[in-house]
Amino acid sequence: MPNNLTLSNAKLVSILQALIVYSFVFNPWTSFPYTFIIIIISILVLVYWTDKTFAKIGFILSHSILKTIGIALTIFLITSPILDFIIQPLVNKVTGDTVDFSAFQALAHNFKLYSKYALFVLISAAFGEEILFRGFLFRQLNIILPEFKFKTQTMVFVSAILFSIPHWYQGLSGLIMTFIFGILFATVYVKFKYNLWVTIILHGLIDTLFLTLAYYEKLDYYVLGNDFLFGY
Repeated sequence: MPNNLTLSNAKLVSILQALIVYSFVFNPWTSFPYTFIIIIISILVLVYWTDKTFAKIGFILSHSILKTIGIALTIFLITSPILDFIIQPLVNKVTGDTVDFSAFQALAHNFKLYSKYALFVLISAAFGEEILFRGFLFRQLNIILPEFKFKTQTMVFVSAILFSIPHWYQGLSGLIMTFIFGILFATVYVKFKYNLWVTIILHGLIDTLFLTLAYYEKLDYYVLGNDFLFGY
């Protein structure tokens, strides 16, 4: 009985921790990128206080640094064209919607703003979102969920759902695409032995490409497949 009670307490604490940290994404008091700076610090303090290590949130090197970079770059080069030219247009077609990129128009040919956003995105998205939605949530879900056959797949799905919700401002198409990217990041995280550095680099590459295209006013790159593949 005491062991069951201890296990139940651990699950309850993990649920509360996850809810508190995740809910801070939506708090009205801070904005990009400060929200994720606070989230990053909170997670690191919380995890180290409990585990005395960051290994359980993916800060390990299961490969050398160069190999880790190479893996992330290879995945980026393979998946980016597929997602951008096939999956994105298909989602647009099914939803009758396209991702709303209007919030990024101010970046066009504004190098100062581009540089600022690039730094903020690397902190908030590459580091912050990966620490929260892959490293921390996987740690929490691993404690919360019982052992069963599809536990890992469930963790991948749940983390992708929670990752997509804060991107609602991009419209239905953007929400679905973010979910798909969430599945990709989570699958890569699992596949490469919970090495968070792989997904941090991969996420950074994807977002840097997006910002660079916004800077050069080439965000129509993401809808090229609409005409070529689906005729609309």
